[in-house]
Amino acid sequence: MPKQSKKNATDQFMDLLQGVASETGHDLSESADKIRTTVAEQMAKLSLVVGEPGYDRAVKAARDNVALAAGLAAVEDADAADGRIIGVIQGALFFGAKTLA
Repeated sequence: MPKQSKKNATDQFMDLLQGVASETGHDLSESADKIRTTVAEQMAKLSLVVGEPGYDRAVKAARDNVALAAGLAAVEDADAADGRIIGVIQGALFFGAKTLA
């Protein structure tokens, strides 16, 4: 049986995001490369400040950067579907960066 390679944190994030996006009627395929790049950058930055004061604020800023890359409505103006995706982004960044740290 061939050995399967483990997915990295960015791949796992993208799988989760695309799943939630499709459940809510969003198609992120056009911006997938931009989202992937933004997620990788944001997770790398967050992994350097895990446990530091202000980590929660840093995660929220990273979440907003990813949401913008995905073309989602601003957090304050998000409808229920966008709000669900934004929540998934925030949670995945929060825990993904801790995994990388």
